[in-house]
Amino acid sequence: MKIDIPADVCQIMDTLTGKSHEAYIVGGCVRDSIRDVVPKDWDITTSATPNQVVEIFPKTFETGVKHGTITVLINRRAYEVTTFRVDGAYLDCRRPEEVIFTADIKEDLSRRDFTMNAIAYNLKHGFVDPFDGHGDIDRKIIRCVGDANARFGEDALRMLRAVRFAGQLGFTVDDEILKAIMINKENLANISAERIREELTKLLCSPYVEAAEILARTGMLSFILKGHEFGGDYAMTLRLLRDCPAHEALRLAIFLAWSGEACEKILRSLRFDNKTIKEVSQYVRLLSDDIPLDRYGIKKYLRHISQAHFENLLTLQAIIRPDDASRLEDIRQESRDIQDSGECYTIGNLTVNGEDLVMAGVPRGKAIGDKLEELLDAVMLEPELNNRLRELF
Repeated sequence: MKIDIPADVCQIMDTLTGKSHEAYIVGGCVRDSIRDVVPKDWDITTSATPNQVVEIFPKTFETGVKHGTITVLINRRAYEVTTFRVDGAYLDCRRPEEVIFTADIKEDLSRRDFTMNAIAYNLKHGFVDPFDGHGDIDRKIIRCVGDANARFGEDALRMLRAVRFAGQLGFTVDDEILKAIMINKENLANISAERIREELTKLLCSPYVEAAEILARTGMLSFILKGHEFGGDYAMTLRLLRDCPAHEALRLAIFLAWSGEACEKILRSLRFDNKTIKEVSQYVRLLSDDIPLDRYGIKKYLRHISQAHFENLLTLQAIIRPDDASRLEDIRQESRDIQDSGECYTIGNLTVNGEDLVMAGVPRGKAIGDKLEELLDAVMLEPELNNRLRELF
């Protein structure tokens, strides 16, 4: 097969080969092209050293020069160009202490994680595929390059990446990888929470999320949850995740539905941003609530949750309680009608405020707040009353 390489990428490769260097596209863009999927990014590998790349191209940034990567700008687009390399010793289960540049593309491919990512290609030589990555893509199997224990000993994050790729691609994880994960899973303790979070969210939002069963089967799950034991029915959770829209906060809420008050602590330990922590924790807290169908009851909810989040909560409840789906849809429509009608359910939307109450003789302080709450409750029960409040003061 022939890969259709974008013009900018061809220009970079042609420029490098015109200066007597080798150049290939490599990694994910080759894998995706073989799968007949248009790549999002195009990575280029070359025999040229970083200094030579900088000399050859007029617009570059030294984004990862320590590891041989130079970003080249072509037509205002950025492309990573990385020198063929061999990795030195890994002392932190994540990154090599040093890299050694090489002129051999096969040596470069031998350091990569999985066979499907260890394929290079250019128009002149076609595929350079020393580990049968093309065959593994056809067979839909994820295998390590060489010894899985060695690969995971170098970079423990690769264990999670294997599961994430299974979720994204629908591939089977090779038995040798599963055995190596069982041996090396403790090394996940050396991986930053941010990296684990990134892989977890990609997995949970993947089209084949059932691959996440590997996390429990191999014992990685407790490392991901930072010492918390999964407290729900994991098989049921996976079934619910398949029914859930591929929305990060919604799938996190399903994944952590069992966690209760521990939800926020788990999310913080994984370095999620405050917005996500607040949203997911709110869903988990309200998942088991029986939301009333009457407008007054709905307004009491809308006081403390946005319309968008309220509708997401209804979606989650319908997934967990499918027998209640029709009633929950009625609640959704009722809440939208409340919005469309402009009915008041917050103190800020009352037609009177604290100063109006002071002018009417209500003492400042707690009495003002209590009176506003009383008025709001009355208005939520009788929406038209909001239009007559000023007449009463």
